[in-house]
Amino acid sequence: MLRTISAVFLLLLLSYGYAEAQSTSRLAPIPNVYLDCGSCDVNYIRTNITFVNYVRDQDDASIYLLITDQRTGGGGREFTLIFSDIGNEQARSDTLRYSSSSTDTGDERRMGLNRYIKIGLVPFVTNTVAMRSLNILYEAPSDETAVDDDEIDDPWNNWVFDVNVRSNINGQEREFNFGLFSGFEAERTTHIWKIRGRMRGEINRRNLELSDRTLNINRDWGNTWGMVGYSISDHATVALFGSANFSRPNNIALSTYIAPAFEYNFFPYNEFQERRFVVQYQITPLYRRYFDTTIFLKDEELIMSQELSARLRYDQRWGRIDIRASGKHFFHDSSINRFEFNPSFNIRIIRGLSVNLSGRYRIINDQLSLRLPSDVDPNDPESILRGVQRPTSYDYRISFGLSYTFGSIYNNIVNPRF
Repeated sequence: MLRTISAVFLLLLLSYGYAEAQSTSRLAPIPNVYLDCGSCDVNYIRTNITFVNYVRDQDDASIYLLITDQRTGGGGREFTLIFSDIGNEQARSDTLRYSSSSTDTGDERRMGLNRYIKIGLVPFVTNTVAMRSLNILYEAPSDETAVDDDEIDDPWNNWVFDVNVRSNINGQEREFNFGLFSGFEAERTTHIWKIRGRMRGEINRRNLELSDRTLNINRDWGNTWGMVGYSISDHATVALFGSANFSRPNNIALSTYIAPAFEYNFFPYNEFQERRFVVQYQITPLYRRYFDTTIFLKDEELIMSQELSARLRYDQRWGRIDIRASGKHFFHDSSINRFEFNPSFNIRIIRGLSVNLSGRYRIINDQLSLRLPSDVDPNDPESILRGVQRPTSYDYRISFGLSYTFGSIYNNIVNPRF
């Protein structure tokens, strides 16, 4: 009888071991992740999240992770994390959003982002070898922190302020430069309202000893700007902008306006990080006073302009497209106008090969503040040193590049030496 019981017990152990081995053998290998994030600390992510493999090309990946970010009210950042299966007929896709406060340090921000990456990856590593060592920890919130958003008592009522001052002094034997910059910003953002304002200015002086005299260069400037925006739907927003500024290099003693504007996004705003097609229209009555008489024989003027702009942007697995275009003209003379075109492409062509192209082209027919040649010759070397605005009908900038990567598909190891 004892022998029979022992044989049965041994048979059960062998059966359990065989079943466990079969179960373990059915686990999928550790998944490969392709991380697409232009603003992340990639080395930190790879160092601290080690239950997946990181690959250089999405053709080798089973999980595609796209992370985009945008500025939030109060100067923080909101990260949108999109997790997608690759090469799976029943592809899974999840989206998480992580918001970082403006008071967070860079280390706090990357730690918070890492936590959300881990949370988002858990459903994708289920039934893989990673489950053997994966564990879940939960820190229960204290009574003080477990507060519903609607019950938060915010004495600042969503207002955030920022004050900054910086200076620089440099020179050499025959030259001395001094700069003092100061700025103040205030912002309040809710789901309905967006209110922003800023004041900035700089004292910029340069003393340059020439062979026959000392040249004193004054490049002071100052600017105040503000806007109030109101969301009227999930696609449309109205706003009011205002500004006042001066600039010695640009011959502007005072330029001020109050301008209404309208914005329409053909995609819902909650898809802003993945795709957007935004059209904006603004009409601007503008008052200007100049330090010196302009080429239009004006010492001051009151004029009105209108501007129409559009932006199309896609952030997808195949790359990124960002195209912006704007046009502006003045009502009193339509030949006084400006057009600007800013394309940017980063497209994945084939495995390991990507192409990037960016540029800017501007047609400039609105240099209203140009000084009379009798006052200042913009081609004179002294004027160039002073940074005096020079006449032009256009400018452009082009950048083109190719990137090809080959070799090991894995990108797990981080070596911080040197």
